Amino acid sequence: MLTSYMMKCPYLGCNWSGSLLPEGAWDAWRHGVTVYATREVVFRCPRCHGEWHAHLKGDDIEIETPDLTPAPWA
Repeated sequence: MLTSYMMKCPYLGCNWSGSLLPEGAWDAWRHGVTVYATREVVFRCPRCHGEWHAHLKGDDIEIETPDLTPAPWA
């Protein structure tokens, strides 16, 4: 089952927040692949297209803080 997560873009100047699926999760159902087999996932902001990584721990998610840089579009 695909799970989305409530996220806030960590990039300065973006301020987007909402529900996101990890990158690559959209097509996983087609191939019968376990989406979270690696337990490390990547999120991409739909506004600034910045990426950040996170680790799944059970039902929780631990975000790796990216460098505090301006959003890619800024």
